Formats: sequence, C-alpha cells, structure tokens
Amino acid sequence: MSDYKDYFKSHYNYNFSKKDIDDYSNWFYAQWNFINNKVPIHADDNILEIGSGIGGFYSFLNKSNKKKYLGLELDKNAVDFANRFFETKVFKNESITDFNNTNTYNIVFAFEVLEHLDYPKQEIEKIHLLLKKNGYFCGTSPYPFKKNIFADKTHVYVLHPENWKRIFFEAGFRSVQTFPMSFLPFVWRINKYLNPRMPMYVPFNYFISTCLIIAKK
Repeated sequence: MSDYKDYFKSHYNYNFSKKDIDDYSNWFYAQWNFINNKVPIHADDNILEIGSGIGGFYSFLNKSNKKKYLGLELDKNAVDFANRFFETKVFKNESITDFNNTNTYNIVFAFEVLEHLDYPKQEIEKIHLLLKKNGYFCGTSPYPFKKNIFADKTHVYVLHPENWKRIFFEAGFRSVQTFPMSFLPFVWRINKYLNPRMPMYVPFNYFISTCLIIAKK
C-alpha cells in the first residue's frame, strides 16, 4: 500500500478540490453513458468499487445506489478527501487483497485498476467470490500500446483484451464482453459533450485508449 501514498497528488496533480471532481465528471461522462446502457443497475443493488480514487465515479450514482456503495482505495489522502467532500464514510483505505465479503455485491466496478494488480488471476477470482449469483464486473484497463505500459510506473499487467477475457473465464465468469474505447485528448476540459467514445484503439500519443470489460458471474 505504500506504493500508492499520495498517488493522485503526484500522478494526476490533484489538489483534492471540487475542480478535481468536476474534471473527472467531464472526462467520465461519455464512458458512463455507454456503461449505463450495458450494465443493469437497480436501486437495491449492492455496489463495490475497487480503486475509488477521489470519488469521481460515486458522484454519478443516484441516491439509492449511493446508500449501498462501498469504495476501496489505496491512497489514504484520496479516501480522506472523498469522505470529507461527499460527507460520508463509504470510502475505505483497504486493498482488494485484504477485503473479504463473499457473495455480497451485485456489481463490482474497477476503472483503470486491473493493470495495477500484482496477481490479477487471484484478484479476479476474489472478485468472482465477492459477487452474488448473476452479478456483474464492470471495469476498464488500458490497451497494451507501449505508451500505456510506460504511462504509469505502477502498471504491472497491461494486457491485451483477449488475455483479460481468458483470465475472467478461468476465474469462473459465465460471459465476458470487451469493448474498445478511445477518446480525443484534452477536449473534455472544454465540454463533456465533446468527448465521445470512439469504438477503436488509437495508438497515437495523448489519445486515451482503454478496454471496457463487462463480465457476468
């Protein structure tokens, strides 16, 4: 966990402010619209997010879903900020490795997290155990262009989508879908509506190219 001390401050230059939340909201808007049409989310669903950061994804949830949400994050400063900003206690400074709550969650979210796992096969098996029957995993991981491997020193496994599919199937998931997602650089800073999803992987610098993974238990 020490590797992620001040991660969001050093890697993303976050100041832990409302602007950071607003910037994330602009950036994530197009992704969330796509995901919301693919993953059924009900008012009474128990939701776990792995790598909750400063709470950007949490801000997209409605009131009923927020009541049954738990976020795990390794950067304690991010956890403290998120709990303070949203006036809640749902964000925990805890790793998925140490977390145990079998057959509890309807959906597990993990955005740009899988590539950070030291033992992805074991952790995905753990996620499978955390989910209820017919539960969903939904997350993203960067496409294995060289630029994405070196973009972050904490990236351990930047894998091809077909590799992720194999691991999820081996972990016991019944269905696994992958979707290419690329986004233009910087335009989200102007307006969230200028950041549409491109259904392909783009190798050029500054383009964000990631794989959306949706797996059902």
